[in-house]
Amino acid sequence: MELSETIKAAIQAHAAECFPAECCGLIVNNTYVPCRNIAKHADQFEIHHKDLARAEDAGEIQAFVHSHPNASARASELDLLQIELHQKPWVICAYPDIEFQVYEPCGYKAPLVGRNYIHGIQDCYSIVRDFYERELGINLIDFEREDAWWEHKESKSLYLDGFGEAGFIEVNDLQYGDVMLCRVGRTEHVNHAIIWLGDQTALKSEQTEACVGSSIILHHPYGRKSTREVFGHQWQERVVKVVRYEKN
Repeated sequence: MELSETIKAAIQAHAAECFPAECCGLIVNNTYVPCRNIAKHADQFEIHHKDLARAEDAGEIQAFVHSHPNASARASELDLLQIELHQKPWVICAYPDIEFQVYEPCGYKAPLVGRNYIHGIQDCYSIVRDFYERELGINLIDFEREDAWWEHKESKSLYLDGFGEAGFIEVNDLQYGDVMLCRVGRTEHVNHAIIWLGDQTALKSEQTEACVGSSIILHHPYGRKSTREVFGHQWQERVVKVVRYEKN
């Protein structure tokens, strides 16, 4: 996608107006349409739903746009994931050191090992879904979840209830791909999921470094990168239930 000088100037002006927050907008009918950013975090953007609806009424959305204040125009991991989700070009403007980059959907997938933590997008349930889709060819349902839902007694027990809805049943032994539901910290609800690999540590969907052991797990700890590690005592004592996919 080529950006005209007029579009670049409009994006740059909006980036300056919103600085040091991120600006966001859309390209519709070869025109930049500035939008309101309602994201809760300063380093993210979320287009106001009314602005998005007005833009869609005006014509086909050609691209999503946002700025990177005090940073380069290089796409973040979250940007790359969102590009694939929306299946539209992504325009990033660095500000105040002006730089433009245009990213097209290319089939990007975050790795199972070493991905960054983004709650609700790349967390311990997301890695279960991705593992089952890539390694086992099984598509699991997703469900909305607020960060720290497990700390509130009134919240639904998403893991104890949700895995049942996704087609899992409780078992008493361990097989490759089984999921261990754990309680991490003093919480109201079970809040972590671990995938049992055992001695089958190589992943068929991506190349990874060798992982030695016969009791290996794959999981995505809160706020850290996803990892494979030995199923040690610190995890064994946190397991509440083991579940296996049995949906017909």
